[in-house]
Amino acid sequence: MADMTGTTMATWLPEQWSELATITYRTNVVLPNLMDRRWEPEVGVGRGDTVNIPNFTQNTSATKRSTFGTGASLTFDAVTESQTQLVVNQMAYKAFRMPVEMAVQTMPSYVSLLTDGIGEACAIKIDSELAGDNSNGLDAFTATGTDNVDITEDTLFTAETNLGDNNAPLQDRFLVVSPASRASLLKIEAFRNSLYQSTVGSIGGDKGRGYLGRVYTYDVYESNNLEDGTSGKKNAMFQREAIAYAEQQSVTMVQDLNIEDGLFHQYAGYVVYGHKMVKSAFGREIAGK
Repeated sequence: MADMTGTTMATWLPEQWSELATITYRTNVVLPNLMDRRWEPEVGVGRGDTVNIPNFTQNTSATKRSTFGTGASLTFDAVTESQTQLVVNQMAYKAFRMPVEMAVQTMPSYVSLLTDGIGEACAIKIDSELAGDNSNGLDAFTATGTDNVDITEDTLFTAETNLGDNNAPLQDRFLVVSPASRASLLKIEAFRNSLYQSTVGSIGGDKGRGYLGRVYTYDVYESNNLEDGTSGKKNAMFQREAIAYAEQQSVTMVQDLNIEDGLFHQYAGYVVYGHKMVKSAFGREIAGK
């Protein structure tokens, strides 16, 4: 006796394509909003490619009168200042195209998902670049800690002490860590208690993506776009003024019909930007997991 099975009935078992989709979530974009963007308005569209930033050397100390009550000639400072150039010379883009007949037949939601992802893809690219650039990104900071080893509280204190020694303002200090390094830090009881004592259930809506809470003198963020070490990740502690960042053109979408190549609907998005290390002493790269 023979029974009918799923194999024998395959021709008569219809398949359905859902109009809903399961989405692979993209990585957190953290770093652009932690950079110093105060010069961004000065390099708008049509205003060239460079912002010349005058450097001002903060006064350190005065001269003490050698003998009180007795006149003496003064010593005058010959102040010579330099400048830093923030150059907008980078562009990130994402594009796709499809034959016109496929654009007619494809579910509309597919094109919408592809288009929505263009801006996110550009942001991820910039986030990764700000982390990994060894001249003008987090990877340019002097390193401390040990690759692929749990970050210790002493390592954090070393990085924080550096900020204090270099007179980095207390406001806008950040620690950005990988998911694995976050897990390392939560093994430190003092860190764990400090991180969550004021934020559990009430993380401020004004904080950006990846925000975990505040510890000691800095806000803590988690990012999975950090630069790889030999085996671990390159985390970082820094103050906002360390790196200048400017978007001359934020994400801009363009689309058209390409006839020459065979009738394609084309979609693309791009960002024009630049970044520059301004105060390298205002940060430390922290090796970890």
